[in-house]
Amino acid sequence: MDRFFATFALTYRNKVKAKSFLIFTGIVVILILAAGNINKIIDLFNNGGNKIGIVTNNDNLYKAVKSQEKQLDDDATFQKVSKNKAKKDIRNKKMDEAYVANLSDNKINGKILSRDTVSAQKEQKYQAVLSTIQTQIMASNLNLSPSELKSLQAQSNVSTQMISDQQHNKNLSEAQKTFNMIVVYAGIMLLFFIIINYANQIAMEIATEKTSRVIEMIITSVSPMTHILAKIAGVIAVALTQIAIFVIVALISYIAFDVKEMFDGFDVHPGTLTTQIIIVGIINLIVGVLSYVFLAAILGAITSRIEDINQSIMPMSLLSMIGLYVSLYSVWNPDALITKITSFIPMLSPFVMFVRSSSPNVEIWEIVLSVIISLITGVILLWIAIRSYKDSILSFDRSVKASMKRLFNRG
Repeated sequence: MDRFFATFALTYRNKVKAKSFLIFTGIVVILILAAGNINKIIDLFNNGGNKIGIVTNNDNLYKAVKSQEKQLDDDATFQKVSKNKAKKDIRNKKMDEAYVANLSDNKINGKILSRDTVSAQKEQKYQAVLSTIQTQIMASNLNLSPSELKSLQAQSNVSTQMISDQQHNKNLSEAQKTFNMIVVYAGIMLLFFIIINYANQIAMEIATEKTSRVIEMIITSVSPMTHILAKIAGVIAVALTQIAIFVIVALISYIAFDVKEMFDGFDVHPGTLTTQIIIVGIINLIVGVLSYVFLAAILGAITSRIEDINQSIMPMSLLSMIGLYVSLYSVWNPDALITKITSFIPMLSPFVMFVRSSSPNVEIWEIVLSVIISLITGVILLWIAIRSYKDSILSFDRSVKASMKRLFNRG
């Protein structure tokens, strides 16, 4: 047991001190901290609210438009200007936009002056504001009381209801859906890079030891089974350390910074579904690391030359790429048939089930079943990895076919 821990500790220390580990971890930590302070970063590059001019010769109309400034732009500063000054200031970038309003025969005509193309949403907002003011003018001319005007403007109520067994997703806003999609996209990329990184590391390390013949000296003091288990455990421990660092930094960012206020500003309120996505993502990240590290150990063990390692791990790379592309496709349609099927296929499920967890229609038992299938597959891969390592540890046959033949003909 002492030799196991000695090999484990050596592998762990070397991996944690590696520049690749420190650089990648540092980059992701910086990104997490930046995401927790995105509102402050935006403010650094924002010179303040927009400066908007109101162009009109009617004082009452100016007051009416200015009273609706919150509807037009909540952060903007409004001021009354002439049309020529508005054009000059906009051209000289002293003013962002100008709203022109002219009253003629109880009808209001509006125009938006801007350096850039005006969005349809902004145009609709201004049109709605002017329509409201025009209605008030018409009501005043017709001697309608405020209550009569209110009744005249009353609109029918239209509501939506999601028919789902999961009640907490009925009132999911568009902002919340967008936020969940961002979390899923970022999670997919993080899953892919972490899983492939550590899988390649274990395959490369085993193949390097065999190629350099270092293994001939190692097995004189450590049994092949103890050595391979310690190596795998060391790499997995490094991966778990990195995952723990990311989780801790994310929690610190959430607690220490005004993330809740930032979410409120973006009209985002993380709920049960967001929590489910994060939890399933962490679980599938761990399961994916285990599965791919065990598979990489097999591929590294049957590789006799370090020059052949890229060719040997090609099947693993293809599997991971399939999982990545299916999951990216499934972000837009997490309930598609191909998504449901691949979410239960080992090696693909860590990516795809993570995406399916963003759907309100996924059941808890489906997530649990997917994880169990992946864990069972991982145990089988570990058994094959140990067996293939013991059989090929002192074999330097350049043929992968010969290595596979020894593995399945043993005993």
